[in-house]
Amino acid sequence: MKVIRTLKQVVAGALSAGATMLIAACYGPMEPGYELANGSVTVPEGTPTDYNVQVCAELAESGTQCDFVRTDGSYYINVYEIALDDAQLHGYRLCATSDSGLFIDQCVDVPPNSQITTQDFDLEFIPQE
Repeated sequence: MKVIRTLKQVVAGALSAGATMLIAACYGPMEPGYELANGSVTVPEGTPTDYNVQVCAELAESGTQCDFVRTDGSYYINVYEIALDDAQLHGYRLCATSDSGLFIDQCVDVPPNSQITTQDFDLEFIPQE
């Protein structure tokens, strides 16, 4: 009778492991887990999403990590651990830009060994000549 009981436990374990794998497969990979920068962006009229505004962190060795600004103007740049280490070691440049080409890009340099950066940007229209 112990054989049947053991077999039931093995089947139950396999089913629970399979369910866990199925859930993981459905939700896909997790987003990067370390917050590098956050803040808000304002524009002279409308909302930042009207102009496809994004904020990007330009890292020395890990490339560029960007986040499109939400309707309320907020942004959050999350990165993998290797990019966080890069930012801590070399610093990075944080820039607010727009795909529309209507605004003057704004950038700030964040020095090495900085904690989570909160940076607000106030974009201005490019002057018309």
